[in-house]
Amino acid sequence: MKKRPFVLLLALLSAFSLAQISYPKASFLEALGAPADATSFDYKGAKVSLEELGGYLYKVYYQGPASDYATAADVLAAAIGSDGIKQPFIDWMKQNQAKIDATPKPITVGVAGSYFLIFEDGEGLVFRVIPYEVDPKAFGEEGHVMGKGGVVIREYSDFECPYCKKFQQEVLPKLEKRYIATGRARFEFNHFPLTEIHQEALNAAIASECAADQGAFWAYHDEVFQKGAGDYEQKARDLKLDLPRFNACIASDEARQRALAGRQEAIDLGLNGTPSVFVGPFLLPNPFDLNAYDRYLAMAEALQNR
Repeated sequence: MKKRPFVLLLALLSAFSLAQISYPKASFLEALGAPADATSFDYKGAKVSLEELGGYLYKVYYQGPASDYATAADVLAAAIGSDGIKQPFIDWMKQNQAKIDATPKPITVGVAGSYFLIFEDGEGLVFRVIPYEVDPKAFGEEGHVMGKGGVVIREYSDFECPYCKKFQQEVLPKLEKRYIATGRARFEFNHFPLTEIHQEALNAAIASECAADQGAFWAYHDEVFQKGAGDYEQKARDLKLDLPRFNACIASDEARQRALAGRQEAIDLGLNGTPSVFVGPFLLPNPFDLNAYDRYLAMAEALQNR
């Protein structure tokens, strides 16, 4: 992923309402008072158009007067479903307009950790709002996979992260039942040890790689999340792994490099927390929102079938 020259720091806004991107277009159109079947319309002197994917709102295009930040903010807020973004966006535009004008386009800006705002060339203020989407080529070698078919659901996880444990206990079993067992999706685990705050995260990732060498990654994955990081040899003993082989792996550098490769991939993708979950090329705004998986799977499937 290319480095972004600007960052719109809106991650600390108040709680979001239902995001419009990835939902049926009707709620977006209603928010702006547009006809229910519109795909392009005028809004307060600006031109707004939209693109659907798999029956859901995918991209929002905007072109309006150069200095009318308030109207642009209305459209951005409708696109991501948060009125709280309006004033921060207006303030940010006032501070950064000169730099935006002087920088070759397109310019991609991260918004609230889940969307991209892409400024384009054109008369006035021109941008599009899209989901956080990456080129599939940006994903590295395949991680640890559960299932065989369909779209890839990728988790970037830390064995010491309490929210990752919550994901493993509350979300993953439902994904297995709904999508993996039915062949609609396969699930891929990738390491993202947050070594800055979790002292054992990397060691746990290394131990899981050594368990994987004996075909026991998922059993070890569950064991660590259930019992906590540490006591890696005991966990291997409980799973009846070959201990000399396991300990030799721990002592070598190969498993460490595999774990660190996952961390670097997550950083290169622009991730900064765990669990981070992609459905196909799309980063989920909230990986604990079970209803979101259906919508993003439909979008990812439609993208594959284009």
